[in-house]
Amino acid sequence: MQQFSERYSTLSASDQTLFADAVRRLLADGFLWREIEGDRRLYNWLLRQSDLVQDYLAVAGWTLSHDERNAVFHVAHRDGAHRRRLNRDTTIWLLLLRLLYAEQRESMTVSLTRFPTTTVATVIDRYAQFFPGQTVRKKNSLDEALRTLATLKLIRAGAGGILRANNADQVIELLPTLEIVVPTSIISAIAERIATYNRDKSNDDDDEDL
Repeated sequence: MQQFSERYSTLSASDQTLFADAVRRLLADGFLWREIEGDRRLYNWLLRQSDLVQDYLAVAGWTLSHDERNAVFHVAHRDGAHRRRLNRDTTIWLLLLRLLYAEQRESMTVSLTRFPTTTVATVIDRYAQFFPGQTVRKKNSLDEALRTLATLKLIRAGAGGILRANNADQVIELLPTLEIVVPTSIISAIAERIATYNRDKSNDDDDEDL
């Protein structure tokens, strides 16, 4: 901490403000993504001062990582503490969206958008493949999931506005931050994990860690 204090004291007043803002945003949201307008300045600053921020966060058990390809800084607690808890239904919708994101990334189809997209109808159709006959009663849970995942900056409405489960043609933009919360290394296991939720319906209200 003495070394940190010495380095921190050499920062200008503006850099100390950016330091506080970057740490606050990382701990509140879990990541800083360059493509989010409000994060861009902090992301660019963090590129220059990541060692200093890492030293500070490490004292409290946090690890700072940098996904250079997607331009994302993200934090995780080494003991798994402070994770966002999602209910079972939201977790399923998240995994489905992550699966669609991976399929779009691997597809050779020419896209007119920078990031992968899907539609509300496609998400519902994919859900029906895993859970036949359950989509009607799960529309409310999709609404909740869309709100939650948009708030977590994992998805957003392609044309702006609020994502709604009853708007079948609405475009959902699938953001690279999905790769942070559901790593590429477990993509092959996602379908099986979703299937386990279908087999074990007795725990519908259980929460999952994000």
